[in-house]
Order: sequence, then structure tokens, then C-alpha cells
Amino acid sequence: MTTAKGTIKHNNWDEQPYHDSKVQKGTIARIDIVFSGDLTGDARTAYAMAYNEGGATCHYAGHLLFEGKLGAKSGSFTIFEQGVYEGGTATSSWDIVAGSGTGDFAGIIGSGSYAATHDNTVHYTLNCNLK
Repeated sequence: MTTAKGTIKHNNWDEQPYHDSKVQKGTIARIDIVFSGDLTGDARTAYAMAYNEGGATCHYAGHLLFEGKLGAKSGSFTIFEQGVYEGGTATSSWDIVAGSGTGDFAGIIGSGSYAATHDNTVHYTLNCNLK
């Protein structure tokens, strides 16, 4: 098992509503992410986001396509992410999508997480097995 730690920075946040009412709001967010630390590279994301309670709480889920390196290994893989934003903190869990790895990441499996405040830099942990 390899444990990768580092930071991600969210860039180019594009969030468009598909539903908006006084008590609920649904959006699709597309975000470019830069990974630093043990994982280095870029990711493209798409998330469905559901806000309630006047925007104080948001549940979200989507996919993150990572392209880059872990040590000397390189390639890409997809992460399924789900989480909740509440009380000023976004808490996410990650699961690597089985069979999504390419290049040196073929066969990769694993999971991870992060918790973030409004700071644009987020600290992640990803536990994975490389075959």
C-alpha cells in the first residue's frame, strides 16, 4: 500500500445551475485541479452539487480525472468523489474507479479523502495499491 499526501488547488471553478428555488439549488461544477506533493499533475472534474438551507449545506458527487505522476510512475486514473460542505468545511471521500488506470497506473486501486475550508489549497491523502 502506498500513501500519497500533498495539496490540490482548485482553479477555473465554473458552476452552472440546473435548478434554483428558495429552498433548493442544483448545479453542475467543472473545476480544473493542480496536484502537488506525492501526486503531481492536473485533473479535470465534473460534479453534481445540491444546495439546501439557503446554501449553508451542499452535497456533491462526481468524477476527477487525474493525469500525472506518483514518484517515477505516470499515467492517469479516475476518482469518484463524494462529500458535503457544511459549517464552512468541505469533507470529501475518494474511491479510485476500478479499471480506470492507464500507463503505469493500470490496475491501480485505492481510496482517500480531504477536508477543506475556504482556503484555495486543500490537503489530501490517497491510499493506493499499484500493480
